[in-house]
Amino acid sequence: MIWLRSLPLAARIASLVLCAIALLTLIGPWLSPWAFDAIDFDGAWSAAPSLSDRHWFGTDALGRDLFARTLTGGRVSLLVGLVGTLVSLLIGVAYGAIAGMLGGRIDALMMRAVDILYALPFLFLVILLMVLFGRHLLLVFAAIGCVNWLDMARVVRGETLAIKQREFIAAAEVSGLDTSAILHRHVLPNLLGVIVVYATLTVPQVILMESFLGFLGLGVQAPATSWGALISEGARDMETAPWALIFPAAFLLATLLCLNVLGEALRKALDPRRR
Repeated sequence: MIWLRSLPLAARIASLVLCAIALLTLIGPWLSPWAFDAIDFDGAWSAAPSLSDRHWFGTDALGRDLFARTLTGGRVSLLVGLVGTLVSLLIGVAYGAIAGMLGGRIDALMMRAVDILYALPFLFLVILLMVLFGRHLLLVFAAIGCVNWLDMARVVRGETLAIKQREFIAAAEVSGLDTSAILHRHVLPNLLGVIVVYATLTVPQVILMESFLGFLGLGVQAPATSWGALISEGARDMETAPWALIFPAAFLLATLLCLNVLGEALRKALDPRRR
């Protein structure tokens, strides 16, 4: 954890902002006097932000409180980012490390399969999965994670090929360790820094994918919501109620910016060769 102290000021600020956003999305909806799906029949619909009626971010076109909906949508977007990244890590690290360790024709065959999957449009795969299994939040997790692992597999495979050329791997082979033992004892521990850095950079990518799907109406379904879905709704009413677009877009922009700043700082801290 020593490298955390060496992070630049911008990365530390980004970490604090991310923690604040995560904490606000967790406890914020409970602080609101309105449920995220409750309609205020006594107030004006598409009302501007106001402290008097306790609609701090205003209301949407159906009279629902935007403060509660923005923070509740943040829960979904952050959860999709974390779970989607975890899925891509599990698949990508295992696939890339095995391909790099085995090498030869097996490696070539496995990576050609990755190239083929790369050629398939992401949106087409998501729509196909939804047609086959229906729309569900868990499907969004699986769809994004099962597509996003391709980048991780390539990165891990390249690092594994480099690690294989190190002297300690040759010593492990001479000592009689099999490929599985070398992979677990020597290769994966040396990949930890790369995995941590790439995971930090993958989370904003996954959140952006979910937001894109939500903007197209292919993400989470009502009454649930996400930042992408809120931005899609706000874009339709931006001329009459710009606050419906500004607040969820600001939260999404701040989260993505902080994650990218933190990921870049971690990349430099954990891999001094790339500074």
